[in-house]
Amino acid sequence: MAKRRGVVAVLAVTAVAGAGVAAGVFLTRGTPGDPAASSSVPATTSASPLGDETGFEDVSPTPTASVGPDPDDGQPVVTDEPVVVATAEVPVSVTFYGWNPDTQAVEVGGYVTGVVEDGGTCTLTLTKGGKTVTGSTKALPDASTTACGAVTVPGDEVSAGTWRAVLSYSSAGHTGTAEAVDVEVTS
Repeated sequence: MAKRRGVVAVLAVTAVAGAGVAAGVFLTRGTPGDPAASSSVPATTSASPLGDETGFEDVSPTPTASVGPDPDDGQPVVTDEPVVVATAEVPVSVTFYGWNPDTQAVEVGGYVTGVVEDGGTCTLTLTKGGKTVTGSTKALPDASTTACGAVTVPGDEVSAGTWRAVLSYSSAGHTGTAEAVDVEVTS
């Protein structure tokens, strides 16, 4: 009789553990066929746009949250051909810009497409009326671009109002300039 209780107890524990594993699979993987099943990120999200509370404009070309391809299902993860620049002129893209009230500075971020190199400099040039001020930072090589990060100009160098901001890049072999953006300084 004791031996039979032991077998029943083992079977009960196995059933509970099996149910837990099955439940865990459904909690982390979802129902088969559900497009959001292979990700813990919701299929749709609704976030406040950058800039509402910070004064920054988000101009990045990619969405902030999405459910992407699943390489386990044989879907390709990367489909775009890399941009390779064969000239000295390189494209520069702005990813964010604005007045940062916490640091009391104008900040502009961006990257250089087509080159991955060390030793370049990203420069932010601000103009308003007849006044021009600049800030610069060392550019850093990234996986497929050269990153500027955030280039800043301190608030004590600018006055309140609208400043025209231009992000540019220069290195021993390349130069480029992004399209100008307007930054509203509220100091």
